Amino acid sequence: MGRLKPPTAPGWTALLAATAAVGIANSVVFSLLSDLQDQYGFRDISLGLIAGVGMVVGFVGQLLFAPLADRGHSKRLLLWGLGAAVAGSLLFAASSTLIGLVIARAVVGMSNALFLPAARAIAACMSPDGVAERLGRLGGVELAGFVTGPIIGAVLVGPLGVRWPFLVCGMAALAALIALAPRPLPAPPISQGTQRLSIDLLRLRPMQVGVLLNVALFFPVGMYDAILDRYMTDRGASNVMIGIGFLMYGIPFALLASLGGRLADRRGAFRVSVAALVLVVPLTAIYGVITVPAVMLLVFAIEGSVQALGVPAAQSVVAQAAPVGRAAAAQGVAGAMNLLGAAVSAFSAPAIYEAWGPVAAFSIAGAIVAVATAAAVVLQRGGAPAPVTVISS
Repeated sequence: MGRLKPPTAPGWTALLAATAAVGIANSVVFSLLSDLQDQYGFRDISLGLIAGVGMVVGFVGQLLFAPLADRGHSKRLLLWGLGAAVAGSLLFAASSTLIGLVIARAVVGMSNALFLPAARAIAACMSPDGVAERLGRLGGVELAGFVTGPIIGAVLVGPLGVRWPFLVCGMAALAALIALAPRPLPAPPISQGTQRLSIDLLRLRPMQVGVLLNVALFFPVGMYDAILDRYMTDRGASNVMIGIGFLMYGIPFALLASLGGRLADRRGAFRVSVAALVLVVPLTAIYGVITVPAVMLLVFAIEGSVQALGVPAAQSVVAQAAPVGRAAAAQGVAGAMNLLGAAVSAFSAPAIYEAWGPVAAFSIAGAIVAVATAAAVVLQRGGAPAPVTVISS
């Protein structure tokens, strides 16, 4: 007999498709940043502003809105998130100034804040078995969408200009919204008695560990979003090669994320995530010394494979740490902290890149990943965490 699939629920396929659509809408801009810069004329530092504002909005939005999924509004948050992805894509297509692009990015960033914590909480609550594997599958689809966006941008920008890639991605989000709206979905357990923001969960040691692991894995993403297009362009890569670079990262992740989740379910989520981070540190730093775009593509594939092991495991650590009735809030606070770290990276990396070059930018990011990983290990070894209980007001 073959291996049994992890238990799922009706609407799972529609949820996966919607997750991919949100990823597409959020990522298409990252292969177009240099084109937008060249067409509308703004400095390198503005790249960080466009990339980072979505992360700041996502940080605030996940803290504010993720707890609503624990009060019975998970399906509504999914639909609102898809609506924001549509609206932000239209704003991108209509914008021709830096401030317009920043506003569009903020709206698209809100789609992540509304959609992802609820989606992850729904995936985690479908069954007590196979949690990491379901989160891995959801994460793999999310990243598959995320790397498809830049490919769409790279293919369409040449013949059609910078507006049509956003319109196409907005149409994909609209189609997902129409498909998901009538589908039944399970809801996370309802929170009893708490009206607090999800930030209060950081008082729990298991949540501190899980958040640090997630932040360590996600921190370099902000830098990649802000400067990787510019860096590869400076190294002679074409738009198509830059799009292929995102694909080289995303395909291994999408293919291996379920395997990474199964490994975390069997071997321990904390152990697998730390093992992955030990490899992420040098992989992040090495980008700064690569001068041949084709070699960079190979490193993308390696890092995507490693992240496929680490990300589902780290998300599973958070799921295990979540108090009863706080599943979405826990995913929200972890996602918010991810975005805060990525925003710091996105805002600072272009300035470091412009002032000191790529070696400094990528090396500093690698060092921060190492520090966050070490802090998680210290907290985990500091004593067995107390059993998780509901924090009520």
